[in-house]
Amino acid sequence: MNAISFFLAFALTLTAPVIATAQDDTRTVQVRFAAGGSGTTLTDTVTGRDVVLYTIGAEAGQRMTVTLTPSNLATYFNLYAPGAGPGGEAMAVSQMTPELNAFDGVLPLSGEYTVSVYLMRSAARRGETSDYTLTIGINGDTGVVVQGDFADGLQGGPDFYQVATSGSTLNLRAAPSLEADRLARLSNGQIMRNLGCRMAEGGRWCKVATLADPGIEGWAAGKFLIEGSSQTKPSVRP
Repeated sequence: MNAISFFLAFALTLTAPVIATAQDDTRTVQVRFAAGGSGTTLTDTVTGRDVVLYTIGAEAGQRMTVTLTPSNLATYFNLYAPGAGPGGEAMAVSQMTPELNAFDGVLPLSGEYTVSVYLMRSAARRGETSDYTLTIGINGDTGVVVQGDFADGLQGGPDFYQVATSGSTLNLRAAPSLEADRLARLSNGQIMRNLGCRMAEGGRWCKVATLADPGIEGWAAGKFLIEGSSQTKPSVRP
């Protein structure tokens, strides 16, 4: 390697983004919007090799905006599609977006997206710190209930779900929103028929039907549902 090639390669290592590995101090934050909301602003800090992963649910065809405002200009973010993450291919690298540290685009897939915030390699090696605000917005209609094949996502799921709430009840609502009217309270362990899931307010909501006769159809927060069967039919509380 000649001198010019060596110094070029060295310069590139100083500006290369940090990729999270098992040795990095990585934290994961689940992002949820307020009832009826379409966005949120978060504040946090990264130091050295810290990496903060923000996960947020959205559907194909919706528009996502991400804006990072850091105190240290060596701070950037990567955006990953569902199923991908640090170490894999990013949908967007904020150092290279048309507007620095900003993303605005239509989403290609339904599922959980990940935004990773980090310091550039040279700043991370020096142990620098960055305070920042991260604003995430998701807008656009979700369309019809999504159907498909795999068990723990929007694309289908099991025939039945079971409530898993550590003993408390789960609200069954008229729409996929925390502000929607409550139709009933579902008991821990209750079995419902799965009618399909979608993303709303940054989280997964599933349309379900109770197994009573007559049954009640409504929406329940997906994070409190696990795969179930039709063997038991606990009561519904009004």
